[in-house]
Amino acid sequence: MTKRVAVVTGGLTGIGFASAKALLDAGHEVAVGSRRGEDDSMAGHARDVLGGKALIGKLNVTSVSSITSFLDHTNNRFGVPTLLVNAHGIFHEAQLGNHSDQAWFDQIDINLNGVFRMIRAIFPGMIAKNHGRIVNISSTAAHVGAAGYAAYCASKAGVNGLSKAVAVEGAPHNITCVSISPTFIETPMMENAVKRIGKKTGKSASEIKEQLKLTNPQDRLVQPEEVGALAAFCCSDEAPALTNEDIQINAGAVW
Repeated sequence: MTKRVAVVTGGLTGIGFASAKALLDAGHEVAVGSRRGEDDSMAGHARDVLGGKALIGKLNVTSVSSITSFLDHTNNRFGVPTLLVNAHGIFHEAQLGNHSDQAWFDQIDINLNGVFRMIRAIFPGMIAKNHGRIVNISSTAAHVGAAGYAAYCASKAGVNGLSKAVAVEGAPHNITCVSISPTFIETPMMENAVKRIGKKTGKSASEIKEQLKLTNPQDRLVQPEEVGALAAFCCSDEAPALTNEDIQINAGAVW
């Protein structure tokens, strides 16, 4: 294994945190970016689990200046990053007739434009190093539409298309790019969705989770560590030809 510098966005919780830990365990230097920054209680937990080895900093993927500042910090501490896992993301449930412009723009800007901005900022360094691994966390929602999730589905479908274009452009420079599309994952984002569904339906969190389990043939909720392990493999020296592909972690489910 060649030690490299990795950047993980949305890295304080869920899939991002699992990916950061997997990359650190593999021996890489890891910079974790989050809109919560380094003073949040979640950052404290991340420092405890990661043993203080990772750089944890504030990163707003909607802001070019924030991205530049975070990458400057990363470069100064570790060097030029050639591994990138884009794990940030948000979603809002809304029926089309009641879907606000702002909710649409926010999801497109963070989920899709934010991925583009991160890749654009890191890509030249990868070309200079003649090495790059890019993993974009997408969703099965990119493949299957769902009522109430128009903006989320559209943004994740865009991530898959962007990933394929990046893979082709990066191929001559030893840069790979894949998207990973998980089904429901037991993360804080899902927990927040469960709470919102509970308020609307009056059902308990346990009832809602049981319903979600039944949506896949394995009758379970996929764990973030499963996605993190795959992201780390896609970033490894063992996967030089794994590119231009969307990999679904779906437990046998469609959604």
